[in-house]
Amino acid sequence: MDKESLEIFLTIARHGSINRAAQALFLAQSTVTHRLKQLERQISTALFVRTASGVSLTAEGRRLLPIAANIVEQMRAFTEQKEQRQSMTIVAGKAFVAYELPRLIGQYRKAHPQFTCYVRSTLYEESLSALLTGTADIAFLGSEMYHPHIYQEFLPSDRILLVTSPNHPWAKGFPGFPEWGTEEMILFGNHTAPYRQRIDRFLAQHGVFPNAIMELDSFSAVKKMVEQSLGITMLPERTIQEELCSGSLVAHDIAEGELVRPTLIAYLHPKKEDEAFQQFVQWMKDHY
Repeated sequence: MDKESLEIFLTIARHGSINRAAQALFLAQSTVTHRLKQLERQISTALFVRTASGVSLTAEGRRLLPIAANIVEQMRAFTEQKEQRQSMTIVAGKAFVAYELPRLIGQYRKAHPQFTCYVRSTLYEESLSALLTGTADIAFLGSEMYHPHIYQEFLPSDRILLVTSPNHPWAKGFPGFPEWGTEEMILFGNHTAPYRQRIDRFLAQHGVFPNAIMELDSFSAVKKMVEQSLGITMLPERTIQEELCSGSLVAHDIAEGELVRPTLIAYLHPKKEDEAFQQFVQWMKDHY
């Protein structure tokens, strides 16, 4: 017994007529009759008898009526509850919100029109707190999160590249770390940020200690400063695609693929059992 057949049965019972039920359901009368006969075959009993004015329930039909109404109502409540679970609270760093999330959420919304979300840009510690307190369902992170209650999955990593303006002497090629000297750098984040620490460690391993003349909290601001030839920087490849295509910035992979910015999805362990939530996670992994 499927939900649609039971709804047809209930509509016929309510109207006392197969013809009027078909009109109410915007179906052909032959379709309604066919679905009713299918249902009667499934339960091996007649549910209606013909009368002068239409049809009336048999004794078995009257027995089925409250059962069918209950099944249909429970199925409707289940569907509504499932759709409500599609509303999600997302936290992520400012850069991910600016460069990745609009595309991902926009495409997901087109594929799943019922999806709604609340998005908040957060720092690393705020993301952890939001997950643990239940004020966020999922976090997109730029660094690993170690906590026994949190499960995390990696998305493809993003290469971190040396970025200069087209007019910089290094635009045509990186001369090597011994030539770095006191080259002025425009850096994203302060020295406590995981992204900045990753870059500082890499440069220190090559004997370079950045001469930072600016520390900015926006990739866009860093790019604009570099475009004006005010210094060089190191940025994730995904954040500079438009500028590389237009020629307003030049990039070199001086780490030969070894320096990357990880991106992770983090959420509480119980959500691994949430089918609708896992559908969203899998979609994000497939389309990132």
